[in-house]
Amino acid sequence: MSEAVQNLVQAIKAGDALETENAFANAMAEKLSTRLDTMRQDVAQGMFAQATEQESETVAEPTTEE
Repeated sequence: MSEAVQNLVQAIKAGDALETENAFANAMAEKLSTRLDTMRQDVAQGMFAQATEQESETVAEPTTEE
């Protein structure tokens, strides 16, 4: 369990509403950041894979010049 989630659980146990709110916001920000990083990597891999495929197709096609 991440530190942010542990802080959230501790704040809930303590009954501290303000700390619970802050801990929740921190936990969500951490999860969102992690997810966005994963999505960026997926998009980058997809972009480079498509570029490589297009380059391969372009090289494989014969050109006709008049």
